[in-house]
Amino acid sequence: MFYHILKKEFKLIFRDIHALLVLFIMPLVFILIMSIALKNSYSQTIETKLKVAIVTEQNKDIDELLKTLNQNPYFDISLRKESSSKALIYEDNFDFVVNIDSDFKTKIDKNDKNFTILIFSKPEVKSEFYYILKSEIVKSISKSITKEFYIEAKIDAKNLDNLDNLIQNEYLFKNQKESIKLNSTQQSVPAWLVFSMFFILIPISNTYINEKNFGTIQRIKSINTPLYLTLFGKILPYFIINQIQLFVMLLVGRFVIPLFNIEALSLDINIFLLLLCSFSISFAAICFALLIANISKTTEEATSIGGLINIIFAALAGVMVPKFIMPQFMQTIGEFSPMSWGLESFIEIMVRGGDFNDIKHYLFYLIVFGTICLFFSNLLLKKQEN
Repeated sequence: MFYHILKKEFKLIFRDIHALLVLFIMPLVFILIMSIALKNSYSQTIETKLKVAIVTEQNKDIDELLKTLNQNPYFDISLRKESSSKALIYEDNFDFVVNIDSDFKTKIDKNDKNFTILIFSKPEVKSEFYYILKSEIVKSISKSITKEFYIEAKIDAKNLDNLDNLIQNEYLFKNQKESIKLNSTQQSVPAWLVFSMFFILIPISNTYINEKNFGTIQRIKSINTPLYLTLFGKILPYFIINQIQLFVMLLVGRFVIPLFNIEALSLDINIFLLLLCSFSISFAAICFALLIANISKTTEEATSIGGLINIIFAALAGVMVPKFIMPQFMQTIGEFSPMSWGLESFIEIMVRGGDFNDIKHYLFYLIVFGTICLFFSNLLLKKQEN
């Protein structure tokens, strides 16, 4: 009997070809768009530098300042004379305009109270870039003045020029997984994979509610088939589809994304733990979809309620906006999102090089969540049968 339930379920799934396409095309498009959009944020280099105009008169000190500032990989800095700051920003497309007196060293040396350095930018420029530029200007001027002091005092300052090179950043991975290369693809694939796995809700609610309305479930029950077998017959086909989603998205990240000049997904990961995460996320997503399908009377109601809840889950989990830039209270709320448990477990394996101890609590939360949803689905189904 179970074979026939599965056969019926697969036939229904492949009839709803549009819902199936959404499950594969939606994450593919999001992975591609977000990998491109976040390329500079997670890359070790920046492709498009911020344009900065220094407005002042040229002299030796200004030349030295420009040379030092241009060593920063985030900025492309050039000199402009007697130009309108607004015209430079809105007509010449500079991101920042810096107004500085050409005799800035003298004024700093004399502690001139009227001396200021003005930085102009468009309102939408991220404040982080302003602080980086401000810090870079302060560092460059301080370095230049300190260097002169060392020379006058006859102190060997040869290491001062190489001070930046003496400070290096290295990522610290869990369990010595140092071969994982961080990039936007490594960040985007887990996020949109979890999102798409939870959207299994669309085909499940379509088939399940139609079966309820056409009396298919009642007819299956009339031949003494237990309800749990009916539910399990629902879970298994969609569980397989979720695993195909995982396989396809890994291939997309590995082989398709590099075609758009974006770094490929690194698959130097523990496949067993990755599958364990995928199984747990799939179980939670399918059971949640069954609960929504049992609560709803129509497919429109199910897709509206379920879709809205999924989007809220995704927003709180950090799928759409990275969690680390959210306020602390939102990060705390996000820890209760099932998508957050799925996303964190994937990131532990695919980005941080974690092991089972790092993901076991996330897997536990997902399985408990799925079991609770399945319990209430079974309860509602029994109630509807009576």
